[in-house]
Amino acid sequence: MASKSLQKDVLLLVDVQQGFDHPSHWGSQRSNPSFESNIKSLLGTFRKAARSQLGDSRPEIIHIYHSSLLPESPLHESSDGIKFQRYAEPEQGEAVISKSVNSAFIGTDLEELLRSIGVQRLFVAGLTTDHCVSTTVRMAANLGVTDYWDEVSDKKVKGQVIFIGDATATWGKGAFDATTVHEVHVTSLKGEFCEVMVTSQVIDMINKQYRLPDANNE
Repeated sequence: MASKSLQKDVLLLVDVQQGFDHPSHWGSQRSNPSFESNIKSLLGTFRKAARSQLGDSRPEIIHIYHSSLLPESPLHESSDGIKFQRYAEPEQGEAVISKSVNSAFIGTDLEELLRSIGVQRLFVAGLTTDHCVSTTVRMAANLGVTDYWDEVSDKKVKGQVIFIGDATATWGKGAFDATTVHEVHVTSLKGEFCEVMVTSQVIDMINKQYRLPDANNE
């Protein structure tokens, strides 16, 4: 468990890959048409915050990508779909981790990396709501990766796992439309595994935390 007195934030982006643009593999109906623009806004804000800080106070960005074991998958390594979306391509200094199952913690060094960073607030977004994002959020909570020992109070403190509800998306399943699938899974996670926020709330939080100017007033 990390011992920290400074706030440490991490934005974890899960599977924002070109393969999810496949016209039929995932389904014809996707939730959250604002997904792309919200991911762009989150990345822009976290990167601006990182540039404004020095040393351990800088927020971190971690990119997860899915490398499917199924040759027919648009996310298989033989397909261009494995590549990150252009608007979400990692920049220098941002960690990149490959996974092959739903959870970003299984078969990877993500847990070790987060603990070495000393994360206290983990913001999670990406694809898809009901599969890899949900599974990763549940495991982050179960593993207690955001828990830390506060040097000021000399006590264990439970950190925050924050699910950014409008920066995730999914497709319809069976008789259930995409929006219903999305909302049911977000509601299932809320409270027990994470806090749920929207992009505008997260951006406001980061702007205040790192004393960034409001983009609307620049």
